Amino acid sequence: MAKRRCTKKGCYAPDDICIELAGPLHELCEFFLKEEVTEISAKTIKSSVAATSIPWTGEWLHPEQLDLLAHRGKPKIIGLVGSSGAGKTTYLAMLYSLLFNGKLIENWDFAGSYTLNGWELQAKTLQVQEDGTVRNPDATPSNKDFYSLYHLALRHDGFLHDILFADSSGEVFSKWADNVNDPAAENARWIYGNAHAFLFFVDCEAIVEQRGKAKRDIIQLAEQVKSRVRGRPVVIIWSKADLAKNMRENIVDAIEQSLSETFPEATSLEISNYSKSDSDQLCHVNNISVAETVLNLLTNPQPLRIAPAYIQTNDFFFLYRGSYGSK
Repeated sequence: MAKRRCTKKGCYAPDDICIELAGPLHELCEFFLKEEVTEISAKTIKSSVAATSIPWTGEWLHPEQLDLLAHRGKPKIIGLVGSSGAGKTTYLAMLYSLLFNGKLIENWDFAGSYTLNGWELQAKTLQVQEDGTVRNPDATPSNKDFYSLYHLALRHDGFLHDILFADSSGEVFSKWADNVNDPAAENARWIYGNAHAFLFFVDCEAIVEQRGKAKRDIIQLAEQVKSRVRGRPVVIIWSKADLAKNMRENIVDAIEQSLSETFPEATSLEISNYSKSDSDQLCHVNNISVAETVLNLLTNPQPLRIAPAYIQTNDFFFLYRGSYGSK
């Protein structure tokens, strides 16, 4: 018998969580009914769904659900940008794991989340193996209708801030980098258009394995991000940095030079999900520092550096700059 799948657009139950209901409850969802279900049992299940339905389920949010936060003001969206396998979802899983285990973002206090189940779903994949490594979360679906917005309510300087980390498939971002109008890149387009800041992921493992191709992909994606960034902050994340020693120096130099020219104001940080000790810099310190850096940039934006306009004229009227402060 063929494996049943959900009939709702954008949902991947039973292979993934139900986007209507929490976790294993997909069997109760009206979109996941067996074809042979009778009219009576269908009504029964539908009534069960209605009885358990609430405005939010604890899973990740979708754009149409952002009105949940509207009563508290406009949330700040942090877009995660990077190629497939660059470690975007793994970063979110590691960030939550560190926060859950008592690590703190300096000057930012946790005040709640609408997506605790979504955070937990990713974090539980970071299980330590016998060799001391961890496995990564499953690949983010590349469906253009798939959105995963992870919510954190954080208190900073006495004010409550709703923060959304917007994750999407790296395959979709690669399509977007090739053609921003690609019909299959709708969620990447939404993230780019609505994000207030970006985490740009550079995959060290891809650089080791793919060399020149990885360099071209990173530079192309960075150029596309730059095209209409309009002063929004960018933090460059060198993921899987425990493998950095294996990268070819000339390729790294070329990528660093290109990124410094593309994002001259950007901060760069190296991270890893591989921990050598409880105070490991790449894992336990820098993963938190990424969040701290981007959050501080959102709340304390840097002033625009606009060069003064120089007027080339001999007319004293245009050259006059006023006498304020003169003696």
